[in-house]
Amino acid sequence: MKKLFITGIVAAFAMQFAQASTICDAKTSLNDARTNLVAMVGLSDKKAEDGGGEEVLNALREKVNIATTSLETAIKTLADESKDGAGAVVVSTLDKTWNEFKGTRESEIMPNVYSGKKAEAKVIATGVQAERMAVMNDSITKLGGNSCEEEVAK
Repeated sequence: MKKLFITGIVAAFAMQFAQASTICDAKTSLNDARTNLVAMVGLSDKKAEDGGGEEVLNALREKVNIATTSLETAIKTLADESKDGAGAVVVSTLDKTWNEFKGTRESEIMPNVYSGKKAEAKVIATGVQAERMAVMNDSITKLGGNSCEEEVAK
C-alpha cells in the first residue's frame, strides 16, 4: 500500500513537471514566433537594398515556422492534459487566439512584408496582433507561465 502511495505521488509530480515544461515550451515558442515576425516587419529597407534582404527574410520566416510548430505541439499537449475545468477554457482561449494570430500573420502581414509594404504590416502587427499577443500571454500566465522564469534562473 505504501509503495502504491509513493508511486502515485511520483506520477503526480511527473505529470505536473511535464505540464510545467509544456507551458514553458508554449511561452518560449510564442515569444520566438513573435520576435522573429517583428524582426521581419522591422527589417530595414536599407538592408534589403544592400542585398540579402530576401535571404534574411527567408531565414527569419524559417524561425517563425519552427516556433509555430513547437507552439502548436505545446498547445495540443496542454489541450490533451486539460480536458475539464478552468484550465480547459484557458487552453481553448489560447488555441483560438493563436489561430486568429496565425491566420492574420499568413494572410496579411507576410504578404505585406514580402511585397515591401512594411508600414501596412507594422500597423497590423502593432494593432490587432498586439492585442492577441496580450491575450495569449495572459492565457499562458494563467496556466502557470510565470514559473518559467524561475526554471531558467535555476
